[in-house]
Amino acid sequence: MRSTGPIATLATATLSVTLGALPIFLVGANAIFIRTEIGFGETALGAAASLFYLGAAAFSVPGGRITERLGAAWSMGIAALLTLVSVAGIAGLVHEWWSLGLFLMIGGSANGLSFPASALALAEGIPIQRQGIAFGVKQSSGPYATLLAGASVPLVALTIGWRWAFVLAALITIPVLARSNVGSSPSRARKRPSRSVDTRSLWILSMGAFSIVVATSSFGAFYVESSVVRGITPALAGTLLAVGSALGVVTRIVWGGIADRQREWHFPMITAFLLIGAIGFSYMGRISGGTQLFFLTVLIYGTGWAWPSVLSFAVVQRQPQAPAVASGIIGTGQYGGGIIGPIGFGFLVERFSYQVAWQYAGVMALVAAGFMFVGGRGLSR
Repeated sequence: MRSTGPIATLATATLSVTLGALPIFLVGANAIFIRTEIGFGETALGAAASLFYLGAAAFSVPGGRITERLGAAWSMGIAALLTLVSVAGIAGLVHEWWSLGLFLMIGGSANGLSFPASALALAEGIPIQRQGIAFGVKQSSGPYATLLAGASVPLVALTIGWRWAFVLAALITIPVLARSNVGSSPSRARKRPSRSVDTRSLWILSMGAFSIVVATSSFGAFYVESSVVRGITPALAGTLLAVGSALGVVTRIVWGGIADRQREWHFPMITAFLLIGAIGFSYMGRISGGTQLFFLTVLIYGTGWAWPSVLSFAVVQRQPQAPAVASGIIGTGQYGGGIIGPIGFGFLVERFSYQVAWQYAGVMALVAAGFMFVGGRGLSR
């Protein structure tokens, strides 16, 4: 990457991760138009979405090793190029279900690479005393992608057609490609021995990330429908979900800033977040009014969803010899949870009830707290 200041580095890293998540959110937002034109059902749509997360999970660890060798800028450029192929392919070449799944898997690979690449960019380009808040900003990229995808429906899909939303997404990749100098020689060769990485502790933390994403991905997917079943109006549930999403962005940044000042407390903070989140998830199936739903929404988004920024920062701080490899291992667990979470939750709803399913989410958050505590102690040593 060309020599830039911390703000430009943070902007490029955040845009890179946002682009990596954009294909799946665009497909989700425009699903009704895509399914109507191409002709497939909800099950096929869910399978295509799983292929995105499968590509991300499969490419996360290799993406970390690629980043260590090529550097952050080149790797973010490659991720942007993969995103460009994904969204341009969906815009112009998707006419059957299988082709949608193929281009979503390519987009997932971009997501898997952008995660460790952006982590390395922040580790190298942000002053150490501000890295916590920087990771908070970067880890809020999911809501940024959701906002762009949601805006594409009234502004693009309903006016000139859903395919043009993906064309515009392709244009957004240009700034990252321009800054990455892809096509030239990598600026640095980064060959670090894998034995220098505490893989045992990192994989334990990855299992923790897997467990909590099983819970949080289910929360996002079933929040509104579960609330309506408990007597909440769809309008109120949707409004509280939007408020919670905004709160999730703020709390990730705030907790990231606190992590800058309390470095020895990173993993106790994460464990506490997940224990509190476990209580919130467990009570989601018992709400009896809008006030309770509001309280639980604030509780879960303020704690149970606040862990990614602190975890990413903590891992990079404790594995400075190979931050991209370490981030790639954590990313594998996160993306794996995204594959399994909604499927398992939906099965429990159909087989039993929402109350049982939310208890399951609470247990998974509790399991995640245990993994984070054990893995964090090992990594801190």
